[in-house]
Amino acid sequence: MNCPLELEFHNTRPIGAIETRVRQELAELEKFYDHIARCRVDVELPHHRRKGSLSEVRIELRVPAEDAAIAPAIRGAVLVDGNKECIQVTAHHKDPALATHEAFTTLRRRVEDFTRVRTGSNG
Repeated sequence: MNCPLELEFHNTRPIGAIETRVRQELAELEKFYDHIARCRVDVELPHHRRKGSLSEVRIELRVPAEDAAIAPAIRGAVLVDGNKECIQVTAHHKDPALATHEAFTTLRRRVEDFTRVRTGSNG
């Protein structure tokens, strides 16, 4: 894993299995797209474990804006740090491990769309 990772847990102590899963998912994403400038993952467990309470995983990925053929302003993207674009996803699930997997699956699709635009391929 080459990109800087920021991982925070909210309403819980750090969970080793979730941290391992985040690192594995990010390493897989980097095999596909290795221009990631920064990745921040927030894992939030419910305050009270009631029936129906969901864990939330938020991922913020910063990538070079110039990697997309269509300007960020046209796509409605937000530029940060001058020339980086921020891709954000959120997933909810009762199981924080499944929420983590779901968030990275969504993120992978978003990055594929981002690079498909850049390369002009259709899939």
